[in-house]
Amino acid sequence: MRTLVHLTCITTTAPWKLGAADLARARAVGLPDETTLQVVLLSAYFGHLNRVADAVGIELDYPTDLTPPHAEPTTPPYRRPAPPEWPDADARPALELARRPGAAESLAAWRAHALLREAPLARDQRAVIAYAVAERLGDAATVRELAAPPSSPLAAALVEAADEVTLAPWRLGAATIARLRAAGLTDDVAVFDALATAAACTTFSRIQVALAALAAPSRV
Repeated sequence: MRTLVHLTCITTTAPWKLGAADLARARAVGLPDETTLQVVLLSAYFGHLNRVADAVGIELDYPTDLTPPHAEPTTPPYRRPAPPEWPDADARPALELARRPGAAESLAAWRAHALLREAPLARDQRAVIAYAVAERLGDAATVRELAAPPSSPLAAALVEAADEVTLAPWRLGAATIARLRAAGLTDDVAVFDALATAAACTTFSRIQVALAALAAPSRV
């Protein structure tokens, strides 16, 4: 259980810090590689769900023995890795998605839905969000795939929202929405689409970074 918690916490807060030592530790305590892969996938996916909940102010609708702590606005954001810390985008992942049947296909379909649609956000606006999220998580492959954001008020607002969603989702609120509306996203559906796209991109980039990092020397 300690190893599961360790993998979950690092995947959530700093996936680029994972390394071969973490994979060796998981194997040493008896976790199959398929289970370790599932931990990464679920950690990234629940990060998406929590960010959407933060963005729209959803309260828990199920009983729990522990009340989740409320993060104060002064809580510092998660750390953003410098480019030298980014895992090698060209290295073969230590764990292949093919070990979880259906996972690669489902992620590809979700990513296409999130990034390739033309409404309510345009495709280039989605690319701005994906690029910003990838930069903040050290996802070199996605940064290389997409163009750097253009210079415009709307692009700047989308990048700022993506930064908040990725590194400090507990700060999401009326000010986030007001900045997006002031930059031109006056439709509520478009505002939600921007935040949901950013949350989805945290899943895609977090998985990519974590699986690449597990093949590298440990950075913890």
